[in-house]
Amino acid sequence: MKIGYGVKQVFLKEIRELARDRRVLQASIVMPVFIIAIFVMIMGVIQQSVVEKKAIEIAVVGAGEKQSTDLPGIEQDFNTTPVATWEDGLKLLREKEVQAVYDQTRVTDETLSQASARAKIAFSSDDMLSKIAVSLLEKVVAIRNQEAVKFILDKNGIAQDFAEPIKLDIENISKEKGLAGSDIVSLLPYLIILWAFYGGMSIVSDLVAGEKERGTMETLLVSPVRRAAVALGKIFSLMVVCFVSSLTTLVAVFAVAKLNLPMTKTLFPSGLSVQFIDVLAALILLISLVSFFATMLVSICAYSRNIREAQTYLGLLSFVIILPAIFSQIIGFTGMERALWVQWTPILNTAVLLKSLISGEGHYAFLGPALLENFAFAAIFLRLSIQLFRREEIVLRV
Repeated sequence: MKIGYGVKQVFLKEIRELARDRRVLQASIVMPVFIIAIFVMIMGVIQQSVVEKKAIEIAVVGAGEKQSTDLPGIEQDFNTTPVATWEDGLKLLREKEVQAVYDQTRVTDETLSQASARAKIAFSSDDMLSKIAVSLLEKVVAIRNQEAVKFILDKNGIAQDFAEPIKLDIENISKEKGLAGSDIVSLLPYLIILWAFYGGMSIVSDLVAGEKERGTMETLLVSPVRRAAVALGKIFSLMVVCFVSSLTTLVAVFAVAKLNLPMTKTLFPSGLSVQFIDVLAALILLISLVSFFATMLVSICAYSRNIREAQTYLGLLSFVIILPAIFSQIIGFTGMERALWVQWTPILNTAVLLKSLISGEGHYAFLGPALLENFAFAAIFLRLSIQLFRREEIVLRV
């Protein structure tokens, strides 16, 4: 019997069994979509709450009356509460009625003209809003310093342009395509890799080690199908699960984006247009990644005596897989995102490339190393899996 026919039979058998198993559908399709959708919505709510900034309460010593202040150049609104003394302001700060205390009683026309004006601020480092209030007050003082300088220049007949001798022209060169500009673009590669691995990990121990425990592996191995075909059939079926699990991440994100909910509108400032070449490259990359994961997972479970031992190995392996994926989230802050060693670091290069493809940047220099490594590891673990299935230990080692 040809190996190809045996692979097809085993593959179809495993797919039918996986399709009937509710755990597979829940772990590979339902849960990823549900979790990612909830995750995106939560991010939208958080971003919306940040954009719609709550007014900061500031106690001002010697102010006239409570008022809402809106200064040019200050994005955050703040309310000023007048207090008679510095101590009264500190009391409100300790009671968290205000986020900062501002004393500008020594800021007068006379002190400004002599460049000796001094203001005082009190805040609480335990309160995040209090830290924001300090930054806000620093901006307010900077604006008032500029106004004072312009006044002095005008008083002395000097052009006010000298108050700002350097002027900035700021240009944003980011591409307005793909998911560029979205706050979730850096998280998507991490989530794709995570679900590609955990989607397969959730069922592989039952797919191989579970059959050894139930005794059904013997029935499968004594059939006319070659053992190499059995291994390939299981690997291909697991690849389908891993691939579907990884795609559900993108499906969930795009579905939430298409709903155009008020809480998620700001997460997709550039829309969802992605070039066909980037989509094609991402799919090829995902195929190489899931082939790597599937062959590795099957070989580990084929070596394991039972489900418990397999889950122990897989639990330890998950940390090895997650670490490069996590590092892909912070590598942009290091300035080494396009370094040569990153291009040749397994999983990390895949995550970085996926991010560039989704955002529309397309760092195709990573494509060759990523595909080469993923398929090379897949070939190694494929050979190991076939060898393990050909040994009698696949049945006897339980």
